[in-house]
Amino acid sequence: MQAIEAFELGVAYLDQKQFQMAVVAFAEAIRLDSKYAEAYNGRAVAFALQNEHDKAIADCSMAIHLDPNNSEYYRSRGYVYERLGDDTKAETDLARAEELESAAS
Repeated sequence: MQAIEAFELGVAYLDQKQFQMAVVAFAEAIRLDSKYAEAYNGRAVAFALQNEHDKAIADCSMAIHLDPNNSEYYRSRGYVYERLGDDTKAETDLARAEELESAAS
């Protein structure tokens, strides 16, 4: 299996609300390509939906580290911070996502 196939499987599991299976598939994508930022973000979403917020933040942060100009990753981390009630960090990340989106359009 290639990283993209594992990633797509993870997305399918997310769509089916099989979050633990999504985590496994995204982890496989990351194992196959450790610089696959989108897979880290996908796994972060799956973790967040299971209320594993620390893991979600760590994966969002890794996605941002690998691709700092992708607004989606800041938006994901911002939403996790919102769920945790950390409004300051949430606002910072969501504002950065808006900046990146404005610059891209």
